[in-house]
Amino acid sequence: MGSKTPGYHSTITILSGLATLVAAGLLLFPGCRAEPPPPPQIDIPELLDYGERFGGDFMLTDQDGERFDLSEHRGDAFLIFFGYTYCPDACPLMLSKLAAVYDVLDLEPGQRVRTIYVTVDPRRDTPKQLGDYLAYFSTVDVRGLTGSREEIDAVAERYGVLYKLQQPNEAGHYLVAHTTTLFLVDREGRLRYRFHPSDTPEYIAAGIKLLFE
Repeated sequence: MGSKTPGYHSTITILSGLATLVAAGLLLFPGCRAEPPPPPQIDIPELLDYGERFGGDFMLTDQDGERFDLSEHRGDAFLIFFGYTYCPDACPLMLSKLAAVYDVLDLEPGQRVRTIYVTVDPRRDTPKQLGDYLAYFSTVDVRGLTGSREEIDAVAERYGVLYKLQQPNEAGHYLVAHTTTLFLVDREGRLRYRFHPSDTPEYIAAGIKLLFE
C-alpha cells in the first residue's frame, strides 16, 4: 500500500533529467528567451522595361487649370494612379497608402518622385473638383489631372487601364469600375513597374529606390 511502481520512478527520473538539461541550456544561453524574431525580409521588385507597348508621355490639365506635359519633367520619377474623386474605396485607400510610402521612402537630395492622379471620370472631375478632393490628402503631394473624354481614353489605353461607368441610381449618382494599378515611371519617362493594390508601402518604396541606383 502506497508503494510506487518502477515505471513511476523511471518517469520521474526522465522528467528531472529533462528539466536539468533545459535549465542548463538557459544558463549557457540566457539570451535565447528574450531574443526578438528577425525583421521580415522586404522583397525588392525587379524593374521592367515595357518599351513602346505601355506607358509614354501625355498632356492633360491639372487641378490649377494648367496644362501638364509629362515630357517636360525628365529627371523626376512618377507614381501614376487612375481613379476618380467619387470613388468610395480603392482611391482613398491608395492615397492613404501613398502617404505611408513617402513616410518610409528615404531618397538622397536631388532625388524626387512625384504622384499623378488621373481621373477616369472627367465629366464630374473638373480641375476645381480635383483640387478640393486632393486637399483632403494634404500629406501627399499629388497632382490631379483631367481632360476631355478623348484625352483620358488615350492615356488610359497607353497604360493598359480599363474603366467602365456603372448605371446611375435614381439620384443620378454613378460609380466607375476601374483598374487600380499603381504605375512607376522612371526619370526618362519610361514605365518600369506596375504595383498591385495589395503591395506594401515598403515594397513600393523599394521599387522607387531602384530607379536612383
